[in-house]
Amino acid sequence: MQKRERLTKEIEMKNNFMLDSFYVIPGYTFFYWGFTLPKKHYKEFIDYFDFKEGNLVERITIKIKNRKFDAKIRMARIDNSGKFKSRSDVKYPERNVIQVFYDREYDTLKAIRKLFIYSYASTIDKSKPQLKEVLEFVHISESDFRIKVVSQQKTDFDTMLRFMEDKNLFTFWKNEKRGKKQKNIFLDYSKKWHPSKDIGKYANRSNVIYLLYHSDKKKLYIGKANIFGKRVKKGSGRVGLDSEWDKFMFFEVHPDYSIFLEQIESFTIRTFASLLENDVGIKNLPDKGVKLVNRQLRKK
Repeated sequence: MQKRERLTKEIEMKNNFMLDSFYVIPGYTFFYWGFTLPKKHYKEFIDYFDFKEGNLVERITIKIKNRKFDAKIRMARIDNSGKFKSRSDVKYPERNVIQVFYDREYDTLKAIRKLFIYSYASTIDKSKPQLKEVLEFVHISESDFRIKVVSQQKTDFDTMLRFMEDKNLFTFWKNEKRGKKQKNIFLDYSKKWHPSKDIGKYANRSNVIYLLYHSDKKKLYIGKANIFGKRVKKGSGRVGLDSEWDKFMFFEVHPDYSIFLEQIESFTIRTFASLLENDVGIKNLPDKGVKLVNRQLRKK
């Protein structure tokens, strides 16, 4: 009983304890993976999250404009020592650092880039912006933090730049500039029709072209979704398709090509309309029982 009371008291103390906030100037790496904390804050963060061998990473949330986004905080071992002339055991010894990172969190990256769109656009080629933006990283409670804007640059092009980021045009431009081509326009796609009860398994897929099918009424609906699960839910219909649809397929477009999502949707609707009876005014093939005779299908 005493041990349980002690643990309860320790948890309560931790929940009431607030970590010191600190300032960050957004630079190139800030918009792609995260940032390293100032050295003077290492100890309190290590103690608070109990970082040690076997416990090096913790999940956190970052509040940006009243919305929470996923991220992680970790203790990482940095070893820049070596025999190369550009390295120094004195200046860059092996050491532990504390880092906040979100390189695999697509929504978090989007929100951070759009919040500091001037710095993001200015540093995209690894340049240093002439004007500095500043944020304060503030501990709210437990594993929750927020970004407080301290200094933010406003330009006449902010709306356009945010539109470009929404459509992934910055990434597309960077890949074109580097001569880097994406091998596949699709990240993933259905290899069969799924039952509607499985829709939740794919809820987090983004930039999706989807097909919904009603077996009894022989009705097909084609649509697009930025986030599949937010757009399509079991028991929810679409215009022209009631909520009893029972099968679906999806095609997840690579983020670099999400600017073409609407065009891919339109092309898909036109293709099916040319074969099936439709309500979009395209004359379909009058023949019934048509078979596709291609014998090869290109894989990923």
